[in-house]
Amino acid sequence: MKANLKHRQLKDNKKGYTKVVGGLVALLLMIIVGIMVYWETSDSITLSSSEANESRDNVNDMATTVFDLLPIIALAVVASIILMVILGFGGGKKGL
Repeated sequence: MKANLKHRQLKDNKKGYTKVVGGLVALLLMIIVGIMVYWETSDSITLSSSEANESRDNVNDMATTVFDLLPIIALAVVASIILMVILGFGGGKKGL
């Protein structure tokens, strides 16, 4: 029930929409910057043993999979915001 109270407070507060959009932009920027930083640091690592290089390659393969899935998180956040706005339209008047 606390989630419903938070939703009602956000629906009636225009500053709340600004915070949600700002959070979404911050999420997208963190995803992009995080991926760029990872690949830049990953490419600069040189290892001497073949086992270490194989392990690094396995980590890079897993990172590629995770980085491919990160935009889905952003899409889910956008979809939840859209649903929140759509559900807010049918609220009607309070007190009836």
